[in-house]
Amino acid sequence: METANLALTATPRAGHLGADVRGVDLSAPLPAATIDAIGEMLVDHLVLFFPDQHLDDEQQLAFASQFGEPYVHPLGRGSGRPVRCERIVDDVEHPPYQDKWHTDVSWDFTPPIYGTLRAIDIPSRGGDTIWSSMYAAYESLSPAMQQALAALSATHTMGAAASFISKAGTEAVARARESFPGAVHPVVATHPVSGRRYLNVNREFTDSIVGLHGDESRAILGFLTDRATDPNIHVRHSWREGDVALWDERCTQHFAVADYLPERREMGRVAVG
Repeated sequence: METANLALTATPRAGHLGADVRGVDLSAPLPAATIDAIGEMLVDHLVLFFPDQHLDDEQQLAFASQFGEPYVHPLGRGSGRPVRCERIVDDVEHPPYQDKWHTDVSWDFTPPIYGTLRAIDIPSRGGDTIWSSMYAAYESLSPAMQQALAALSATHTMGAAASFISKAGTEAVARARESFPGAVHPVVATHPVSGRRYLNVNREFTDSIVGLHGDESRAILGFLTDRATDPNIHVRHSWREGDVALWDERCTQHFAVADYLPERREMGRVAVG
């Protein structure tokens, strides 16, 4: 079913999340009513796709900034890097590392709230991104399991950080690790707008569940993080140059499919908090 607000249309893409949005030009400042309408669509659909926008770096930064304060990754904060649109370049010399289920920077005390990506240079085939609904992941659990998880918290860290080292270097990673040694978040969180509960652990950055023995923690985290891999709660996007995606980082996870080498893939990324 299509829903409309002002000139916008949001056409759902999958059963649990994702919608194509048309009727808006993201290259110019948006009226307050349009920002509100897109915000409502995010609550309903979690991930929004805007085709044929063809933004530049400054336009993507300006678009994202209408939904929150630009988020500077911990790897950049230690070096005083200014707010900007980050370029993710994946090729043979710089292999991709986003092909793991994660939500961005969950090891920060205050992770980003929304993420944006834009397609700059897309391989002839492959290079899709998949998102998973953590609402649906939580709701797939039995009431008894939901109750057992309610009081638990988990520690999130950078982990081995091999991918960060390959992209940013050992010095930047060491600075970030010193300033951001880890963060503790509830295993089950409640979205502040929708009021819905979602699984708040991910395979890439969640290290352990607080208060459990190591074997207990590994068993439970393995079970919970596997929920994100269920195709029944996914939406998959095949990029075309000029596409822009906007998503709620809190109640989703994503996976960048790395099936295109030796071809090149370049994306623009801006997150806000």
